[in-house]
Amino acid sequence: MSESDESDLLYEIDAHGQSMLVRSLESTQRAYLRFTNKTSRPIDIWWRDFRGVKRHYVRLEGGRYFDVNSFITHPWEFTDVATKERYVINNNPIYRPPTNIGGMMFRANWNITIGVRSLRHTVLLALALHLKDSNAVNALGLPRVLAEELQRLTILFHIPQPPPSRD
Repeated sequence: MSESDESDLLYEIDAHGQSMLVRSLESTQRAYLRFTNKTSRPIDIWWRDFRGVKRHYVRLEGGRYFDVNSFITHPWEFTDVATKERYVINNNPIYRPPTNIGGMMFRANWNITIGVRSLRHTVLLALALHLKDSNAVNALGLPRVLAEELQRLTILFHIPQPPPSRD
């Protein structure tokens, strides 16, 4: 597993309104998980360690699944390989196994999907996938802000993305 930058720590608001570091808490109740990539895009699967550092686990192609033995307090995240867009399980970008599956001796499947996107972002992504050259954006006559965003996406989709390094 590779370690990401510690400046990439993530906080969320808990039930009491306090800011809490997203991190693994303990390793007591096992959770046997299967993550299924329901998108057509390759994604990176990340685990937050006990210090809250985001660690790369595996790259998963569209339509494939990955089995992992985890624990119910361990948070997982999913990002598009090219765009780094966060994907979701049950509309949540941070997945933690529910407590009711803790200790079960069978594997529970969780579908990774695309979160809610704006129409603008959806259209730009679709265009970027079909354009083979970022210079072709200029011929579309788009407003400068849209053209620049589309050029960036087009470049991302056509540059090979090596997986994060492994320890």
